Amino acid sequence: MKLACALLATMLGMGCGIDTAAPGAPGPGSDPGTGSDPGTGGDPIPVPGTGTVTEVSGHITANTTWTDTIHVTGDLTINAGVTVTVAAGTVVNVTSPFGITVLGTLAIQGTKAGKVTFQPADVGTFWSHIVVPSGGVMTASYLVQTSSGLTTSNSGKITLVDTQLSHAGGDLLTMSGGTLDMSYSGIGLASGRDTTHCNMHVSGGVHLTVTHSNLSTAFFGLMFYGGVNANFTYNNWFGNNTDIDTEAAYPVTGDFSYSYFAKGAPTISGVTTTNMATALLTDAGPR
Repeated sequence: MKLACALLATMLGMGCGIDTAAPGAPGPGSDPGTGSDPGTGGDPIPVPGTGTVTEVSGHITANTTWTDTIHVTGDLTINAGVTVTVAAGTVVNVTSPFGITVLGTLAIQGTKAGKVTFQPADVGTFWSHIVVPSGGVMTASYLVQTSSGLTTSNSGKITLVDTQLSHAGGDLLTMSGGTLDMSYSGIGLASGRDTTHCNMHVSGGVHLTVTHSNLSTAFFGLMFYGGVNANFTYNNWFGNNTDIDTEAAYPVTGDFSYSYFAKGAPTISGVTTTNMATALLTDAGPR
């Protein structure tokens, strides 16, 4: 049995195990009892995925493509030099408290008609972040991710387009270094209050481009403690207790022009706000 499992893992380039039985009832967890519509602050309706269920854990050592339903059953690492491609329509269920570390490349290729979902394997749980450290690269189009977050450090790079992130157990997008390029995406909900404490918490030598996106419904929209000449133009900020928090000990600069702030444009040292919108931008958020 162990030999067969090892052979299968080698063939797949991933952790061992394929199970064609129907998955359980995966779905995002968080503020219970508030409904099933993510636009009202409740949990999105669980999506179990279809087709073959492939269980993965450990180290992925060869290029591979994920399709149908992927069940992450333990901490998972994409090795350096290895690319994992996630096909449109794939559902990735992650068992708490495990997470994914990207030393190579994670390429999520959702489409408008076939979004990719990353969510907890069990309702009401949170799974650990997708971590992109030095040398790692994550690209995502039409990703819907719940009950977890993203982390970069050193030279890690994340690119998000037409992506929606929500329902983290703490801070959602955390950067102590690295590069973020996010456009036509959203962190938070359309209304109500998300479970997320801070949509973005950045520090250190980060490189930031966040445009045409929504940052909403968290306690903090952005803890801005790192970054010079950050581009935060053409975004919507609403439903946060505090949109932008800075500290004098960590001087930052960023352009937040052409954006909409429901509470009014912030007046913060280092933050540029010109030509501000007076209503929600219609060309911000997933298309």
